[in-house]
Amino acid sequence: MMTRRRLAAIAAGLVTAIGLAGCSGLPTDGTFQAGLPADGPAQDARWQFSAEGPEEGAEPVAIVLGFLDAGESPANDWEIAREFLTDEAAAEWDPDARVTVENIEDRNIGEFNGEGDEGEVSVAVSPAATVDGSGRYQRANETVRALDFELARVDGEWRIASAPDGVVIQNETFSSIFRPQSLVFAGPGDRLVPDLRWFPDGSGLVKDVVTELVEGGPAPWLELAVTTAFDDIELRGVSANATDQVVTVSLSSAAEDVGAARRARMQTQLEETLAPLGFEEVRMMVGDSRIVAPEDTVTSVEPDARALVMTEDDFGYLSGGDITPIEGLSAIMRARFTSESDAGDPATSIVVAPDLKSAVVQTEAGALWRVDAEAEEFRALSYEDGWLAPSLDAFGYAWSADPGDPDTLLAWGEGDEPLELVGAAGLTSVSALQLSRDGARIAIAGRQDDQAVLLVAGVRRDADGAPIGLSGVQDVSDLPSPAESVAWVSDTVVAARIADSGTTLIHEQEVGGTAARLTASFASDWLTYGNPQSRERLLSSDGSIYVRSSTTWEQAGSGVEVLATQMGAPPTTGR
Repeated sequence: MMTRRRLAAIAAGLVTAIGLAGCSGLPTDGTFQAGLPADGPAQDARWQFSAEGPEEGAEPVAIVLGFLDAGESPANDWEIAREFLTDEAAAEWDPDARVTVENIEDRNIGEFNGEGDEGEVSVAVSPAATVDGSGRYQRANETVRALDFELARVDGEWRIASAPDGVVIQNETFSSIFRPQSLVFAGPGDRLVPDLRWFPDGSGLVKDVVTELVEGGPAPWLELAVTTAFDDIELRGVSANATDQVVTVSLSSAAEDVGAARRARMQTQLEETLAPLGFEEVRMMVGDSRIVAPEDTVTSVEPDARALVMTEDDFGYLSGGDITPIEGLSAIMRARFTSESDAGDPATSIVVAPDLKSAVVQTEAGALWRVDAEAEEFRALSYEDGWLAPSLDAFGYAWSADPGDPDTLLAWGEGDEPLELVGAAGLTSVSALQLSRDGARIAIAGRQDDQAVLLVAGVRRDADGAPIGLSGVQDVSDLPSPAESVAWVSDTVVAARIADSGTTLIHEQEVGGTAARLTASFASDWLTYGNPQSRERLLSSDGSIYVRSSTTWEQAGSGVEVLATQMGAPPTTGR
């Protein structure tokens, strides 16, 4: 029988006391499969496991099971787990090499096979996901992983003489032991892009995070979509003062030779990465000299929290039942794209640029239009129907695709002809897409053969911001049926909306993390981001708007025909 842990609530210091992000806004109707939001509220303590060391006289199988059990206690560099190893094996074993997130109910333990003072035990585990040595979380590609252990008797007690590198963590306890943490890199147009990783939540957390930011760089799928200011700079040391909320980062001498703009971006990457851990100041050092960084230029990607809507005769922000118009843009939308306009071809989807000066509209006839508020005009991108509901990026490119041609994504710029970009490999159809507000990532829903999926990929751009292709795929999530729309509901979470017999199923996917599903008890036509208190906002089939509250869906408006998406807010700069 497997040795069990003692479950203890450990109140840590400031660095490790940042709490497990709570699952906020869960509906009371329908089902929820727990995932760990990366931007939830912090708590004052985290539940952690205190493992037991080997018992005197324990048999080989019990030693192996105890070792696996102790892998869930990362304290002091997995000190307890190393007690199950011989001295030589303890020195060689690398727990940081890999995390196997295991479906514990499918574990299969073999018998001890050996003679005298040596032998072997094999354990087959069923991985739900893996985390590599850089903290990158991936859904498991294998259904079974075999772990082989060699054992030897040392001073009359069985110990493990050879163990696979890495640790095994139960799926149910993973998010209590490992903490999600975004590393911040530079995206196009001075926008910041998070790269979610998972680290053991212990005394080494700050060092692990800074090491991956400075020396590890962005994940492979983002390498061609973002940049880092730490190229060719080495980390010499990290010290954190929780009392003063200061982190000191010691760098190699190459950091003294970089220009002012790069120093500013280095400072920004460190500050934005470490801020969620509670630190208010980051000091960059080379030897005894502090590196002084000027103010950085950063473009905000936060959207307006108000719902942006079209009614039968108006367009603008919905607040308290009234419409607040957008100068220039609302007049054009009212005149051409409302159901009351003389055109007779009303909008069915609307995406508005961050500066509120332009929009891309799909109409009931299926045509795609670009609206220019400053020029007070609109022009057709395509009169053809059959396109996916379009997305718009921060550089003014309107994106869409033919659902039956997943190999090609189209992006319309200022010219009449769209750019043709290679789509995500392996898809047999596409049903929805949306660009992230930072412009460095795209979410695509579709099918891989008979399986509905949601994926996220990086976006490559040239020096002027024009898209030139995808840079790699990060997440592929299975869906119960094809999504009708997708939305970036936070900078690290994509939601997919799925119709389900008069109700709405929403699949939330952390980009580089876990997934969750929730249900709304009404049919809906569109999904977009919510507000600071809620990730999602839904437009129901009867024209009502709902936002997700802490325990249910709350109505926040009515009489809405189109729920628009705003790709940011009017530009502000500064760090």
